[in-house]
Amino acid sequence: MADPLHTTESEVDLLLDDLLATLGRTSDAMVAVGPDMRIVGWNDGATELFGMTAADAIGRTCSTVMCWRDRCGDPVCERCGVEDIADDELMATRDVLGRTADGRTLWLSATSIVPPPDLRHRFRLVHLIREVGLPPELERLVVERLQGWSLASEETATVLDRLTHRENEILALLTDGLDGSAIARDLYLSPATVRNHIQHILEKLEVHSRTEAVALALRSGRP
Repeated sequence: MADPLHTTESEVDLLLDDLLATLGRTSDAMVAVGPDMRIVGWNDGATELFGMTAADAIGRTCSTVMCWRDRCGDPVCERCGVEDIADDELMATRDVLGRTADGRTLWLSATSIVPPPDLRHRFRLVHLIREVGLPPELERLVVERLQGWSLASEETATVLDRLTHRENEILALLTDGLDGSAIARDLYLSPATVRNHIQHILEKLEVHSRTEAVALALRSGRP
């Protein structure tokens, strides 16, 4: 039997294509980055999460599409090189702030897979990304800022009355710290449907982020 490690370059390329296709079938967003740090792979999960098609994303640099920042607001992509990684093929999962195509901020959990050095001629990193709930730091900040506010004001209650029953359900789950995927499982909805409901919530409440929507709900005193 032939040694499976003795493969031609074309066979390696086929194996890499199969690997990206397999990773791309995950429900998480999958973004593959080439040696020049331009995006070479983009699955349906990435389209749903970032609101951008593969045609719009592929060929652009990772940093300009994802715009990741850390908890301090500093750019992350500038520091995600793999030169210092020797044998590890999985970078530590990181919580980062990202941005959708329409400018909305997302709190994301990203796991980055690094291929062995001899395979990096095709791709340098593969990011597996999912949206997470409200981070503990922001929860504490929201609570601190709400301590001086009067609860259940007439104005806030009127704004929340614009929401449908389903939208109120989803807002309550966001307030509990659930992310979009968890809400979809809890309510037996598709992730895309939950994202649409959340977008409607933001528009009706006239806020720009989930954090602001949660703050409004907490201010009203609603569970």
